Amino acid sequence: MKIAALWHHTLLAVLLGGVFLAAGADEARWNSPARLVDSFVELALKSDNSTRQNPVHKWTAPVRYFIVQGVGDEELHRKLIGTHFRHLAEITGMSIEPAASEAAANFLVVLTSEDRLEQELPRYFGSGSARQRTALFRGSLCLASFAVERKKGSIVRGVAIIPVDRARGNGDLVSCVVEELTHAMGLPNDSPKVFSSIFSRKSTQAFLTGLDHLLLRMLYDPRVKPGMDENTVRPILRTIAAEYQRDKRFDSAEQIAAESGLAGLDR
Repeated sequence: MKIAALWHHTLLAVLLGGVFLAAGADEARWNSPARLVDSFVELALKSDNSTRQNPVHKWTAPVRYFIVQGVGDEELHRKLIGTHFRHLAEITGMSIEPAASEAAANFLVVLTSEDRLEQELPRYFGSGSARQRTALFRGSLCLASFAVERKKGSIVRGVAIIPVDRARGNGDLVSCVVEELTHAMGLPNDSPKVFSSIFSRKSTQAFLTGLDHLLLRMLYDPRVKPGMDENTVRPILRTIAAEYQRDKRFDSAEQIAAESGLAGLDR
């Protein structure tokens, strides 16, 4: 084993904190066109912060990200975040590259500490009340949000904030990076209905699953347009899902997920 590969394997084992990444019988239930479409609606058109149905939101312009480093281990964090952004670019076909400065970025990844959240939240998530800011993180280890064009529905800006000490203390730094950066690509919801997915509260996954891969690929299919409502997008999703079944993408999705991105570094 090469030294670099050994380093990556050891690093991820430490950061995952012993998370058990086993596939159970329930995880195969998503493996059909109908369930894939339902999972898309659940994750892309709903939100933790609202009861109303949302339209499709996705990036249409190149993503340029900047890491706001408020803690140590800068090279480690840069590697984790850069690897996952490259993975997202491969899946979606989007151009995702580092920006030269915070001012030039349309996606910020804020790495901070728990005792600085009171300072960071108003700056990056708006100036709500102290109660609102507390509620923002209640039940959430890390957080992501995005802004959209009102008329078109395209995502124009994203931000993820990760209190690194809290995340590492829970053995969840890697899963925080994966989940929050992926949320801000246009899958804003978390739901126990989409097991197996990194967005399921019932799952112990730390990396993108086969379901997550197909959902991202479906979201960034050119036929799926930002601003589409459920009635408009469902027939298109059914067509795409049927194509995935015909092309046997369901059969290969989990293996591809296990060999890609940060999950691939752990092999």
